[in-house]
Amino acid sequence: MRQVGPPPLDTGPREGQRKTGHKAKKPSKKRRTPRIGKLFTKRRLATLWLPVVFFGAAAVIAANWNSIRDTTTERADALREAVIDRPEFAISSLDIRGHSQLSVHEIAAIMGLKPGVQSLSSLQFNPQVARDALVANAWVADASVALDPAGALHVKIEERIPYAVWRSDDGYLLIDAEGVPIVPASGPDDRRDLPLIIGKRANEAAEEARNLLLTAPRVLEGHILALVRRSGRRWDAITREGLVLKLPAIDPRAALKRYADQRIAERVRRYAVTGVDLRRPDEPPVIRLESGVAEMRTNMMRSLRKID
Repeated sequence: MRQVGPPPLDTGPREGQRKTGHKAKKPSKKRRTPRIGKLFTKRRLATLWLPVVFFGAAAVIAANWNSIRDTTTERADALREAVIDRPEFAISSLDIRGHSQLSVHEIAAIMGLKPGVQSLSSLQFNPQVARDALVANAWVADASVALDPAGALHVKIEERIPYAVWRSDDGYLLIDAEGVPIVPASGPDDRRDLPLIIGKRANEAAEEARNLLLTAPRVLEGHILALVRRSGRRWDAITREGLVLKLPAIDPRAALKRYADQRIAERVRRYAVTGVDLRRPDEPPVIRLESGVAEMRTNMMRSLRKID
């Protein structure tokens, strides 16, 4: 019988092996050329086709850009109009205060509001633009425009108040208390309730002229037709009879009072007098006669000197 047991120990090199002190080298693997199929994997194919797809899509968009743009614009406009035109965004009421020269319809038109305030959406209304348009109007000195969350539009107007009619080189103009021209006037009788001032830069002394007329003696009310500015420092008063009263630069009211107290207008009415110089309070008035009637001067002066 054969004995079964462990294999015999390897006690030496096998036949064909060299007896050396180094380990046997493994044979080197040869570098193989990759196959074409491995070069075109899915990942690499995606990388190669991505630029092609991108530029192709860009070319399609460029070729149809006008159509795409028009369609997008139309949809955006439709959406915007659908939101803006909703009733809850409409201007519900209009409250205007402080106006007298301009009507409600005129003020609304200046701000760009059409008849029927609810025809305009509050989302389309710009209060600052509306205020700028109001202030640009000749009658408006200042304005405030506010739109509350409920859709009510509140407008407060500060108008320029006509103070006098100014006869300038450009014709007749209505001016305010500061002398700012407002609108043209048709003539001296356009506003008979306002004083008429004449002369270069007379508008700068409009308040002085008005105060002079308001403080003049009551008997002269309606007697003075206009005030003419002279040398930028004093006034000549023109009566309705065409008489020129030369007033002093200092205390012209006293000169008008003397003219009224001495009843000069009545005493010279029958003479051909064109002017009375009241600039020297301590001397009799200087009378200017029409040409050809100088012989009346002596008698007139005698009459004037007798006045208390």
